[in-house]
Amino acid sequence: MTQFVLIGAFSAMTRLSVKALRLYDEMDLLRPAKVDAFNGYRYYSLDQAGRAELIRRLRALDMPIEEIRQVLAASPEDVVDLLAAHRQRLRAERDRHDHMLAAITRLINGEESLMNYTVNLETLPAQIVAVVRRHTDHAGIGAAVAESFGTLVGFLTQAGRHPAGAPFLMFPDVIDADNAGHIEVCIPIESPVAATSPVQVNRLAAVTAATTTHQGRHDEIAPAYHALTAWIAEHGHEIAGPPRETYLNDPAVTAEADLLTQVAWPIR
Repeated sequence: MTQFVLIGAFSAMTRLSVKALRLYDEMDLLRPAKVDAFNGYRYYSLDQAGRAELIRRLRALDMPIEEIRQVLAASPEDVVDLLAAHRQRLRAERDRHDHMLAAITRLINGEESLMNYTVNLETLPAQIVAVVRRHTDHAGIGAAVAESFGTLVGFLTQAGRHPAGAPFLMFPDVIDADNAGHIEVCIPIESPVAATSPVQVNRLAAVTAATTTHQGRHDEIAPAYHALTAWIAEHGHEIAGPPRETYLNDPAVTAEADLLTQVAWPIR
């Protein structure tokens, strides 16, 4: 005969907080076996403890809720693939933190300064660009950029065209840990060519911009933006368009420490 316990007892059994159990109920991840229609009390069956333990363990490993949902519905073979993908993400996150720790150590030891960026005032020339516009969140931006550049290279190859300058990325929206938005991945070309979706061909007007150059890993580029915004405010300018990042050397053949990215912010 199935045994039922109230949410408090089930919480104690499974080491999942009552708050977490209510959240998993709302997300249809772990629903109570029954809910009293009169008083709203949630009851769980004892045979739900195994599912609860699996959820608890995966959350302890920082697996996102949506991926846990996939694990719960997957075949054993697919579960292995999902776990392997999460392991790779954890390794990437560990490497990112290792680089951050190394950067902090260099700052502490006086090997670098917090704001070692030189800001210049430049005119970015008018140019024709092949563009792919994508919507992405912060976690997916690297994959979106790589895929878009691949699309652009394929488009230009098929059209018999060559890049007329360094590739760059424009940010019409603010994209951070809390906000998704659009990016525009661009490759300059000499003259217009018929576009085929998802590629567009646009003409960018010349703009005056505050610029600086970041050397090193791209995930350490934020201080370059801070240097620009501080300079723009200090010199009484206003931002007049989305910032762009121009990639001055090829990451496929350049060490991470030697990567150069120009960050430019249109101003007036």
